[in-house]
Amino acid sequence: MRDTDRDAIVAALNDYEVSRWLTVVPFPYGTADFDDFLTFLSGTDPLEGLAIEADTGVIGVIGIGTSLGYWLGRAHHGQGFMREAASALVDWYFRHRDEDELKSGYFDGNLASAAVLTSLGFRPVSEGNIHSCAQGADVIMKNMCLTRADWQERETS
Repeated sequence: MRDTDRDAIVAALNDYEVSRWLTVVPFPYGTADFDDFLTFLSGTDPLEGLAIEADTGVIGVIGIGTSLGYWLGRAHHGQGFMREAASALVDWYFRHRDEDELKSGYFDGNLASAAVLTSLGFRPVSEGNIHSCAQGADVIMKNMCLTRADWQERETS
C-alpha cells in the first residue's frame, strides 16, 4: 500500500455499500482515515494490508492480521477478484506460516463475503456482536475458521 493509492481507496471506501460491511472503517471515509491506515500498516506485519490491483489500479485491500479481512470497491463486485485474491493469500499463509487455523468472518447479511469464505473451505464456528464504525451500531458477526487440514484437503481435490 502506497500514498499513491490514496484517491482510489478513499473513493471506494467512501461508498456506504462497501464500508457498512467492515468493522473499523468509518463512513464517511476521507484522506485522514487513509493516512491513519498507512500509519497503522507501517508498524505491522506486511500481510495486514495488501492492495488488490486490476488494470485500472487499486480496487480493494486484503490482509491477514489476527484474521483474514478484505474489501473490494463496489464496481468490482461479482467479477471473481476477491475469490482469486483471497485464495492466493490463504494459500501463501498456510504454505509459509506454521499455523493450524485461520479465522475470518462476515456480517450477517453479507452473502457475497459468506460465499467467498465458504468457497475457500472456511466453516462456521460461532456468531456474536461486533461494532461497525460505518453503521455506528453493533451487528452480528458470523465467525468462520479454516483449518490447515481443511485447506490441505481443498488443495488435493
